[in-house]
Amino acid sequence: MFLLTRAVISSLTTGSFIISARTERIEYQPDSIDPPRIAFHNATFHWDEISDEKFDPSVSTSTRSKSLPPESSGSLQIQGKSKIVFSRVGTGPLHIQIQSKNPTIVYDENDQRQFSLPGVVDLVLNDPNQLINQGISWKYNIDGPLIIGRVPTFGLQLQNGLLLEGEIQMVAKQLLSGNHYKVEPYKLQLGDEIQFVPAEPKTSGLVTFDADRGMLIVAIVEARSATIKKFRETNFKIQNNLWSKLGKDQELVITWAIMLLVPGILVFLTRLLYFHLQLKSHEDSQQSP
Repeated sequence: MFLLTRAVISSLTTGSFIISARTERIEYQPDSIDPPRIAFHNATFHWDEISDEKFDPSVSTSTRSKSLPPESSGSLQIQGKSKIVFSRVGTGPLHIQIQSKNPTIVYDENDQRQFSLPGVVDLVLNDPNQLINQGISWKYNIDGPLIIGRVPTFGLQLQNGLLLEGEIQMVAKQLLSGNHYKVEPYKLQLGDEIQFVPAEPKTSGLVTFDADRGMLIVAIVEARSATIKKFRETNFKIQNNLWSKLGKDQELVITWAIMLLVPGILVFLTRLLYFHLQLKSHEDSQQSP
């Protein structure tokens, strides 16, 4: 009973989810008010100085823009709490849409401050394939909650990219030793969306891209459960529970088997001893005059 109670309690604790996916859209909220800088090369900046609430980089008439020379590079510093949306449809440009109440600062390749922009800005890496051909590996470290992909709807959504493929795997602690066990990875399909409970779990990982479609993301998320949202409001939930432990926690299975086996062995030995004593008592009675 103690082991079962402990197993149930441990199944309610937070587990870890390892995600490896290719996607066209990633929504991310940095935990830090001073997140890592975003490196750029051959970039264009779009922003709206009139109304941050209605900022839409796809409508050029409502935004201002600034393009840097193709050979120029540098980094962009976000200040304060923010939300970042990475999007890359097909093999096209990489859009990094930033929403913050504080200005963003642009630095050149020599780490010299060049200019500042409003808190809501769309940074566009115009030619990611150029970086790849030059042997430059672009990446961005993430440390905060994220949403990968968006479930497609019947509406016209030109700005929302899709999750293309990948897998998610749950990792949890074994009951006795505290070592970790893994559950079989769940294959992610085109159009899936991943969300977690709690809504803002501890998350770390990195985003990058290659010559193929979209972007690549690898992340570890500490959460109670992960929900794979699918088209037509179909959801699939992955969580750390008693059944996953009974199926994958070998220490628990072995301990449980021993606990079930030991009473049976004791009963067998007790009966065997009783039979032996009865037999010996019968032989003694036969030998006595």
